[in-house]
This record gives sequence, structure tokens and C-alpha cells, in this order.
Amino acid sequence: MDKTSTSSRIFRAIGLAIWGIFAMFPVYWIVITSFKQSKDIYQGPFLLPFVDFQPTMTAWTQLFGDPNSQFLKFFLNSVTFSTVSALIAVLIGAFAGYGLARYRYKYGSMKNEDLSFLIVSQRIMPPIVAIIALFAAFSFLKILDTKFGMILVYTWFNLPLTVYVITDFINRIPRDIEYAKAIDGYGKVDQILKVSLPLAMPGLAAAYLLSFFFSWNDFILALMLTFRRASTLPIMIMNLSATNNPQWWFISAISILSILPPMVATILLNRYIDRQLLSGGTRQ
Repeated sequence: MDKTSTSSRIFRAIGLAIWGIFAMFPVYWIVITSFKQSKDIYQGPFLLPFVDFQPTMTAWTQLFGDPNSQFLKFFLNSVTFSTVSALIAVLIGAFAGYGLARYRYKYGSMKNEDLSFLIVSQRIMPPIVAIIALFAAFSFLKILDTKFGMILVYTWFNLPLTVYVITDFINRIPRDIEYAKAIDGYGKVDQILKVSLPLAMPGLAAAYLLSFFFSWNDFILALMLTFRRASTLPIMIMNLSATNNPQWWFISAISILSILPPMVATILLNRYIDRQLLSGGTRQ
């Protein structure tokens, strides 16, 4: 084996190991903090369980054993808002993206490319720009601090991005495939549902994950449009950390659980993202 190639592999392995330590150390810190007591946090730093400190289940008992704990409520709110809004955004974005990719539009001086940029520009705009208008509209419609209102606003927030991403994937699919299926007797709806969208599954999965992540991590919309009933995990963590005496062990336990849904979503959809664009054929 070439010595240069061996050295290169060793340096890459060392670089990846160093990067992995830096990337995973914050997660490790959160995990061990969730098993610490107050004195272990403020008298530390202690890094090694059973060596530097004695682990305790205080945070986890407080999280699931305290009848006054609001964790499950906020956790389920975050899961519901992120999952449902991302699904709706992808469903609408799939048909909108197909229309932009397959048909030519002209509204005054605006054509397909201009419409696509106009749509994605709504996502480029920071949410804080529209928050006052959203608050006034939601207050008028009496949907402040409601699950319906939060699903609606997250769908609005994510829809431009899903349209933009899915349009690009649909453009990569040759139209000849649809023409061939039309000769086989497929109607337009069947061409979309059984040909184009299955082939664009990597784009649909990517758009769903992006929408899910943005909704899951959102802070400003939940802060301004919810008060108690429809609050989410980021709001709960902020409220806990803003007190005079933050319970870092409790906050760490919540933070660990807040990582799990995005991980599960990524694992479940990863096989679709890895799929090559034209490798799967069509559904019958």
C-alpha cells in the first residue's frame, strides 16, 4: 500500500476523531448534567460519573413523577405542530411545485422563475417582520394560543421552502417518463401520484425534514402567539432558564428528550433521502 495514501487516511481519521469529540462533547455534557445534583453542577466541573460525582435520578423523577410537571403537554404540542404542519406544507408544496415545474405561467411581466423567487422570498423574510401583523390577525380570528393557530402559522412559515425544494426535484424528472405512462393509459392525476411524486421522494423527504426542524426549533412565533395552552418546548426551556435559580439538571433532562423527535424523523426518512432520483421506477 502506498505510504502517502496510508498517511492521508491516518490524518483524516485523526481529524474526524477530533471533530467528533468537539461535536459530541456538548451532548455528553447535557447527558451527565441531567444526572447531577446542584452541588455537582456549581462546584464542578465534574465530567466522569461515579468518579467525579455520584449520579442521581432527581431530574428524571421530577420530569415524569411530578404531577405538576408541564413537560408532556409542551412536548406533545411541539410534536403535533411540527409533524402536522410539515405534512400539510409538503402536500400543498408537492402540487404547487409540480405546477411550477410542468406548466408555464405568465402574470403580467412575471413568469415561472419570477413566481418561484417570489414564493421563496416569503421564507427569506425573518418571521419577526410579520409577527405584529400575525398577532393582530390571530387575535381578530380568536386563534391565539390554539393548536389550530400554531399549525396554521407553521404551515405558512414552511410552505415557501417546500415549494422551492420540490419544484427543483420535479424539474430533474424527464417529462418523457410521464408521456410514456400517458400512452399506457395513465391520467394526469395518476401521472402525478404514481410517477412524478414517487420519483421525487428524496425531495419530499428533504422538504419534510426541513419543515419539521424549523417548526421544532422555532422560538419567536411560539413566544408571540402562545401563552399557556399551545406553548412548545423551546418556550418551556426558556422559562426554566430565565429564573433566578435555574435547575440545570432539570433543563438538561428536557433538552435530551427534545433531541429525540428530530433524530427519529431523520432516521425514518433517511432511506428516502438516500434514494437516487430515478432508481425506483414507478408504483403500479
